[in-house]
Amino acid sequence: MKLKKLLFVTLGSLIMGIGISITIGVNAGSDPMTLFWIGIADHLHITVGQANLLVCAVLLVIVFFLDRHQIHIGSLINPAAIAIVTDHLAFSDLATWPFIFRIAWMIIGFAILAFGIALYALADYGKGAYEALVFTVCERGHLTVGVVRTLCDVILAITGIGLGAPAAIGTLLAILCMGSGIQLFIKLLSCHAIHRFLPAEN
Repeated sequence: MKLKKLLFVTLGSLIMGIGISITIGVNAGSDPMTLFWIGIADHLHITVGQANLLVCAVLLVIVFFLDRHQIHIGSLINPAAIAIVTDHLAFSDLATWPFIFRIAWMIIGFAILAFGIALYALADYGKGAYEALVFTVCERGHLTVGVVRTLCDVILAITGIGLGAPAAIGTLLAILCMGSGIQLFIKLLSCHAIHRFLPAEN
């Protein structure tokens, strides 16, 4: 097992959990996948972390039968780490702050989430369940990642709202900006000064 890759997968996943917890606590709208988790959690009366594990398990089973090379140990560590953080780290006080401060914290939460995703992705040790499904659909349908990701985001957001998750400006912001934020952090982390600390490709 590549311990360095394992370390960065775990660290990136934990950071993702922190960012998600902040956006949930702010209660000004979350990214589409988190919105879907919240909707599932409310509907089934379980925690957001448990909803995350349930959704990821279903997605990974689908990907396993369609394109199993997308899955590695990181695909299992990622949802588990996020579930632990989101179920044990609460920022509920943020929802009582003035609106302008909530928006600021929401942006910080999305930035932390994007950073965690970038760190996780650069470890290259298995895609997360959602990303694995997106890439599988892209390869099977010969479609671009941007088109498939945006379409899936919209479907998840609508479904989450339909299940009772609160929608707000944060959801629209996530759909429009998360992709660019992730790419920005990947570029920054890939620069020579930082890249040497990341797992080396074999």
